[in-house]
Amino acid sequence: MNKDSSALGPIAKVLPVDAEALLEKVDVESRYRKNFSDFWKIAILVISSIFIGYHMITSGIGIPEAIKHRAIHVGFVLALVFLYYPGTKKSIRSRPSAVDLVLFFTAIAVTVFTVLDRDAFLMRAGVASMAENIVGGILMLLVLEACRRAVGPQLLILAVLFLLYAWLGKYIPGVFSHRGQSIKRIIYQMYLGSQGIFGLPIAVSSTYLIIFVILGAILEKSGLGKLFNDLALGVGGRLVGGPAKVSVVASALMGMISGSAATNVATTGAFTIPLMKKIGYKPHFAGAVEAAASTGGQIMPPIMGSAAFIMAEFLGMRYLDIAAAAIIPAMLYFAGVYFQIDLRARKIGLKGLDKEDMPDVLHTVLRYGHMIIPIFVLVYLMMDGRTPLFAAFYTVLATGILSWMRKETRVGIKELKAIAVNSARASLSIGTAMATAGFIIAVLSMTGIGIILSDNIVRLSGGSLPIALVLVMIVSIILGMGLPTSACYVIAASIAVPILTKMGVHPFQAHFYVFYYACLSTITPPVALAAYVAAGLSGAKSNQVGWTAFRLALAGFIVPFFFIYSPAMLLLDATALQIIWAAISGLIGTFFLSMAIEGYFMMELPVWLRPVFFVAAVALIAPGITSDLLGSGLAACGFIYVFVVKQIRKAAPV
Repeated sequence: MNKDSSALGPIAKVLPVDAEALLEKVDVESRYRKNFSDFWKIAILVISSIFIGYHMITSGIGIPEAIKHRAIHVGFVLALVFLYYPGTKKSIRSRPSAVDLVLFFTAIAVTVFTVLDRDAFLMRAGVASMAENIVGGILMLLVLEACRRAVGPQLLILAVLFLLYAWLGKYIPGVFSHRGQSIKRIIYQMYLGSQGIFGLPIAVSSTYLIIFVILGAILEKSGLGKLFNDLALGVGGRLVGGPAKVSVVASALMGMISGSAATNVATTGAFTIPLMKKIGYKPHFAGAVEAAASTGGQIMPPIMGSAAFIMAEFLGMRYLDIAAAAIIPAMLYFAGVYFQIDLRARKIGLKGLDKEDMPDVLHTVLRYGHMIIPIFVLVYLMMDGRTPLFAAFYTVLATGILSWMRKETRVGIKELKAIAVNSARASLSIGTAMATAGFIIAVLSMTGIGIILSDNIVRLSGGSLPIALVLVMIVSIILGMGLPTSACYVIAASIAVPILTKMGVHPFQAHFYVFYYACLSTITPPVALAAYVAAGLSGAKSNQVGWTAFRLALAGFIVPFFFIYSPAMLLLDATALQIIWAAISGLIGTFFLSMAIEGYFMMELPVWLRPVFFVAAVALIAPGITSDLLGSGLAACGFIYVFVVKQIRKAAPV
C-alpha cells in the first residue's frame, strides 16, 4: 500500500486520502503495529522469512504428517499475531508489551510440545494425557485471544457461545438441549481430534491459502497491480463515465491477486474514487461502485477468494472445477455493475477522462506486460490436472524468474524481504479465523446442533425450497456481518448446506449459493466492511454507500437463486448449448435489471415501466424457455414504448 506516487503515473495527483489509515480505522485486520523499532523489525523479518520459507519448502517437496504441519502453521500465526496486534488501544505501538511476549513464547512452547508429542499420542491409541489436556486448554485460550486481536469480537463471541453451548447443553431447555460435554472432552475434540483447531479450515489455510497469499504478494511486488491498473485506465478511461468502468475492470483484475474486498477497495479505490468524483459522479455513488466492484473480486476466476479453496475441500473437488463454475455468475455480477454505471453516466451526461489523466498504456505494457505470464502458467498447470498447491508453488517460482527480465519488475533481496513480511502478515487474520472457525464446526458435530438447526429451518419453510433459500440467504448474510469471508463461508456452509441438500439441492449448487452470500455480506448494510472503506475514501455516509452498493450488486443477490434451479449456470449437468443459452439470456436479463434500477434507457423511464423491465429481467435470468419468452415479450413491449415516445418527442416542435 505504501507506494511511491510516481508508480501510479498521472493519476497520483488525485490521491486525497491515506487509504491504509482508513483501513486501520474500519477493519480490525489492519490494526497491526506499523512502526516497530529496529530490533523488532529484524525479529519480524526473521520469523516471517522462516514462516514463509517453511511453507514454500513444504509446498515444493511435500508436507509432513498433517497435524504436525497444521500445528506448525498455527504456531507461527499465533506467534506473529501477538507481536503484530496490540492487546488494547493503549498498548505500546513500537514494540510488543511484556504480556505480548509471554503469549508469544507460550505459543511457541505449545507448538513445540504438540509436534514432539504427536507420535506419543498416536502410540497411546488416542488416549489423552494430563499434559495434553493442559496444553490443549492453553492453545484454545491463545486462539481465542488471537481472534479478539486480529479478527474482531464478532467471531470471538460466536466461538465462545458455541463452546459454552457444548459445555452447558443439558441446562438448555427445548429442542436445543443435549447431554452436555465435559471440559476434558471439549479440549480433546478441539486439540486432539480431527476437527477443532486442526480441522478442515486450518488444513486449507496451511496449504492452499498460504501459498496463494505468497503468490499474490510476489505478483503485486513484481508490478502486476500496476499493469492491471494502467490497462484498466487505458481500456475504460475515455469511455462514458470512464473512471467508474475502470473501477470495475481494475477490481475484477485485482481480485486475481487479492481475496479481501476491503483491501481491494483501498488498493484500487484510492485513485478510482477521486477520478469518479472529478468527472461528476456523486461521492456516495463513486464509493458504492468501488465497493461493489471490489466485492466481486472475491468471485472472479481464476484466483477467487480464500473461501473457494475451502469449498473445494468440502466437496472433494478440483479447485479448477470450482473456478470454471464461477465464470458465468461472475460475468453476470460484473455486467450488472457495469451496465448500471453506463446508464447512470448517460443519464446525467458524464464523459470520460481527459487525455492528460490517462496513463501511457503502451509504456506500461512494455515494462510490465511479461508479468501476466505467471497467470497463464497457473491456469495451465491447474488445467493439466496439477493440484492448486503444485500450481501455485511453480507459479511463484516462475514469477520470480520472469521478474528479472526487466529492472522495473525485478524481485531482488529487498523485494523478497518485503514479500516475506507482507505475505506472513496477510495470512494472520485468515489463519486465526480458520482456527477459530474450527471450534464452531467441532461443536456442530459434537452436539448435533447442526442437524437440529437444519430440521427446524426446513420445518419453518414448510418444505418450500424458495422460502428455505431466502432463510439461508439471511443466515449467511447475518453471519457475514463483520466476519472475514472465509470464516463466514465455513460457518454458514456447515449450518446451511445440510438444509438445502435435505431439500434435494445438489451439494455443489448449495455450497456455491452460500459462498456467494458470504462474499456479498461485505456490502450488505448495516455492517458492510467494503462499503465502510469506500465511504471513507469518498467522503460519503457509510450507510448511503452501503445501500447504493447493494443496489449496484443486485444481480449478484438474484443470480444465486437461479443457479439453484439452473445447473447450467454452474456448468453442471448441462450441454454446451444450454450453458451458452444460460449465459446469453442471463446477460440480457442483467441489462434489463440495470435499466429497471436506474430508470433510464435513452430517456427517463416512467415509474410504471421500471417494474415491467424488472419482471422481464427476472424472467430472463430464470431458467426455462417459457420464462425467457415471457421476459422477451415484456421487454419488447417496453422497448416499443420507449421508441414511440422518442419519435413523438423528436417530431414535436421545439
